[in-house]
Amino acid sequence: MRHPFCLLAFVLAFVSAAAPARAEALRVGLVIPQSGQFKLLGDHVREAFAIWDAANPGMFGDIVEGDDACTPESGVDAAASMSEAGVDIVVGFLCTESLAAALPVLSDSGIPVMTLTVRADIIGEEASRLGWKFFRLAPRAGSEAEIAADAIFRFWADKPFALIEDGAISGRELVEAIRTRLEDRALNPTFVDNYRPGQETQPSLVRRLKSAGVSRVFAGGERADLAVIAQEADYQGVELRFMGSDALHAPAGDFPLPDGTIAVLSAGAVPGPEDAQARQAFANEGLVAEGLRIPAYAAAEILGAAATRAGYSDTTLDALLTGNTFTTALGPVTFDEDGERREPGFVLAIQDNDVFRRLSVEDAARLSGQTQ
Repeated sequence: MRHPFCLLAFVLAFVSAAAPARAEALRVGLVIPQSGQFKLLGDHVREAFAIWDAANPGMFGDIVEGDDACTPESGVDAAASMSEAGVDIVVGFLCTESLAAALPVLSDSGIPVMTLTVRADIIGEEASRLGWKFFRLAPRAGSEAEIAADAIFRFWADKPFALIEDGAISGRELVEAIRTRLEDRALNPTFVDNYRPGQETQPSLVRRLKSAGVSRVFAGGERADLAVIAQEADYQGVELRFMGSDALHAPAGDFPLPDGTIAVLSAGAVPGPEDAQARQAFANEGLVAEGLRIPAYAAAEILGAAATRAGYSDTTLDALLTGNTFTTALGPVTFDEDGERREPGFVLAIQDNDVFRRLSVEDAARLSGQTQ
């Protein structure tokens, strides 16, 4: 007969093996717009966390909401309320102004902040310099220029191309960053220009492009403006192929973008194998995986994984988030010592039948082989 102590040890070992992974339940703060023009994005964040939390009970001890009115004052107020609530981490702060004001307050309280939207490189630089507890799930603005410059070099290096922008700070800075990166690789545009946005036609711009003899155009501007430029080029019989930034991820306007248009889009903007489960989870609730739903779902996945690891470690949460690679709906996510993502966070997409899809290996081979 088996000794009772041996039997007890066997039973305990079996129960231990069958038990789910321990988790140190996190108190999560969501600072999101509760009203105004960005309320819909705030709703996306709330919905994503609720759906993930319902499917993974026990990971989050509580979810506390605060209001992000996208002003410095609201940032300070929300940071104070999160500190008072004793949350372990704050996700949100969708605007640069509120994030910049909240970071020093929350960092002084030992509470890390994860932003889903703010891309400005300066925020990360200030966080590194001042020791703020900052994590950026959103892709850096500089990464967009890196991906775009690499695509131009791969696909257009032997073709006359133009860099044009809409005069806005974002468009001008993006195009200048692309131009600098290309010059570092000894590649110069044939033509550089700007245009006035919001026009119904762009005849003079297209004539200048034609006179310059370019066949490829990168546009740092909005989707509607690029569609007007493409329509005008077609009207004048100027054969041009286009590339644009993440600003092309926007509702279609009066004119369509031509098929074959390349775009540098944030990873969550176009479906990929890594986000299939998340998109199905939203579909099960009658929701479309749009806006901030995929990035917020990825944030919940990261915090859930960190909560599990915290259950077996005395390491601080920000230390757990740093250096580890997390499997998410945005693909692999790894934060460096400054809280910046090591992955670019952008993908190349191509317009196909009025819809952007991920650029395939076959697409890349075809684009590299196209003649002028």
